[in-house]
Amino acid sequence: MATMASATLVATILGIIATFLIDDLGINRAQVGALIATSIVVAALASPVAGRFTDGLGGRRAVQLVFVTALAGLLGMAVSPIWGLMFLPVAISSFGQAAANPATNKLIAIHAPPGRRGFITGIKQSGVQAGIFVSGLVIPSVALALGWRWSLVLVASVPTLALVAGSVLLPADAPRGAGVAMRSPREKSGPGVRFLAVYGGLMGFGAAYTFLLPLFVEEGLGMSARLGGLAAGLVGLSAFFGRILWARFAEIRSRYSVALASIAILSLGAVVALYSSGSQTWLLWVGAVATGFSSSSWNSVGMLAVIHQAGPARAGRQSGIVMFGFLAGLGVAPPILGWTIDTFDTYRWVWIISLSALVAATTLSLWWLRGEAGRSSGRAEDQTREPDHGHSGAGRGEDAGDEGKAD
Repeated sequence: MATMASATLVATILGIIATFLIDDLGINRAQVGALIATSIVVAALASPVAGRFTDGLGGRRAVQLVFVTALAGLLGMAVSPIWGLMFLPVAISSFGQAAANPATNKLIAIHAPPGRRGFITGIKQSGVQAGIFVSGLVIPSVALALGWRWSLVLVASVPTLALVAGSVLLPADAPRGAGVAMRSPREKSGPGVRFLAVYGGLMGFGAAYTFLLPLFVEEGLGMSARLGGLAAGLVGLSAFFGRILWARFAEIRSRYSVALASIAILSLGAVVALYSSGSQTWLLWVGAVATGFSSSSWNSVGMLAVIHQAGPARAGRQSGIVMFGFLAGLGVAPPILGWTIDTFDTYRWVWIISLSALVAATTLSLWWLRGEAGRSSGRAEDQTREPDHGHSGAGRGEDAGDEGKAD
């Protein structure tokens, strides 16, 4: 939880302190979006490399690296005098963001037994949302009282304490060179991983409005900065429980596609509620909760599916591929959304664009679900066929061989 929270603190806080940055640094919304995009896009580009790096480095050492980069990013932003210089610490923190899922997934794949992985994965993925919830409640008040720079210094205590605690509590890595080599031959990713990467990209693009949610609450609905932070915090709180529940559901049912399709459908309702909150303000809170339980919760199911498919040896690399897709979508969207606000002076296009991406994600997930149902039906029919009585032994052997290839 601490690893996931620390890895995403920079990107999370940029959305929460957006109004403070605009006022203090004299920048516009698109420039805030550019900082957020840098954080996410650099993390996306680094994800495949970070995944392979984690497999060679080991889970514990990779987790410690996440804390160091998060600390450097937060403190670097706090002392940056101008907008342009903030890109360097933001980029530094992005490598930790890229390594967080591969590192934690590898720890789970090695040390957590099947049957417990769903709950543990949900708990660790909820760390992101715990960070959003606490940041949404604390950061605006501290920024109003002491300034946004001191709020970043305060938050930097999280990765600092986690770095110390992780050095004591985390299980030791295998000796360097004893595990999977960092330069092992390139392996083709399976259709499940490719599906998760594309699905994650669409969900990331469609859910990028969460970075601008505090700004929407203040500018679009005319509420205070504290209520903007509360809305972001509510998304985080809902997703905290959503990630745990969805991961547990997916592992018990062993149907990741069902969970992902359900999440995508629910995400459509969340955007519709937020779009409608301009005339019915109470729908803001409905949309925030629905966002937490939908587009902000898919990661736990996606990462659990990767752990299940890849195993300990490839957990880092396969996680990196999926996270590349997700972070690419999540990173490209903020400057586009910010540009539409600056250009058209309305948040309408934010919701239309987000809804379009989520419709595409829903369509993809339903297509994959239908295909999976067909494959399951085909396997069931193969298993119920009577073997040829004249060649019963050979028939069984051939069937077993075919089934092994299918698996």
